Amino acid sequence: MTSETVPSSVLDTGLVGPHERFSLWREALAPTHEVLPPEDSEPGNFHGWARTRHLGQALLLESRATPQRLVRSPRSVRADQLDHYIIRFQKSGRWIGDVGGRTVAAEPGSVMVLDMARPTDALTTEIENINLMLPRDALDDLLPPFAMHGLVLQTATAALLRSHLIELAALPRLQTSDAQLIANATLSLVAACLAPARDAGEHARAILEMAMIGEVRRYIDHHLHEPDLTPQRIGQALGLSRSTLYAVCKPMGGVAAFIQKRRLRFVHAILTDPRDRRRIAEIAEQYGFASAAHFSRAFREAYGYSPREAREARNAEVARLLRDDEAAHAGAAAYAAWVRRLGG
Repeated sequence: MTSETVPSSVLDTGLVGPHERFSLWREALAPTHEVLPPEDSEPGNFHGWARTRHLGQALLLESRATPQRLVRSPRSVRADQLDHYIIRFQKSGRWIGDVGGRTVAAEPGSVMVLDMARPTDALTTEIENINLMLPRDALDDLLPPFAMHGLVLQTATAALLRSHLIELAALPRLQTSDAQLIANATLSLVAACLAPARDAGEHARAILEMAMIGEVRRYIDHHLHEPDLTPQRIGQALGLSRSTLYAVCKPMGGVAAFIQKRRLRFVHAILTDPRDRRRIAEIAEQYGFASAAHFSRAFREAYGYSPREAREARNAEVARLLRDDEAAHAGAAAYAAWVRRLGG
């Protein structure tokens, strides 16, 4: 019996007319970036190709494109709540952008890390790259989190990761039965290659605090449905004093704000999932919001639109995808769905 290959999608702007190419590319990358044409460029001259393969615990994305501007604004970060890392190997071309208020450049042959929970605004030349998209939780379980947004690896670890990504992308067929093993091995390699950068750039106390944040987040996520999820209970379960717990959660606005943010993130994912047809009030109550008015107000403050608008936008997107079955748009639709569900 022949094994199934992993899900794969290809996007090729050459399948549509010149006047549609840039808009197709922009639509395809919309789940992760706002794509803009560089100044004085002609969108009709744009060309882009991308292949995405779903490895279960990771997405492998190869792409080639003419110059473009890639933006993840603070508003986009807040709205889509994507919580992934991107390990980016720059095969050719140059990527230069503002990353957390500092300028970072990725030259040909470089390997860099981007945190999708942080804003980015970058310009590229004509480029070719290989991107590995990893859910934050998966990498954080292997490596205590640290500030890696915009990190460009300069040592032998970059060469190791570069070689692995090239070989991974070159595999002609990836079997579904091998996908999780490959993803796990790749995650371990990424963690091992990033560990020296973490140790060089962070003090032990900062690493410990970030590790605590990961523990608190995982505990909260496992108990989101329970109404008695209180700071006292979290502290007791994790062996943290009240003062330590509050200090750890201070960057997230405090313990209560952190709990609410995680609850809203899960509800948002459900509301944008076309498979879930439950009433909005039922979902909100299940995730600890006793008051519908409080839930609606908190949701709008977090995302800039109401829960009903989120579901209506989802329904509109589903209807559009059902109407539009052209091969050129199939890759964009698959990429969008995979990015949103990665690590879920």
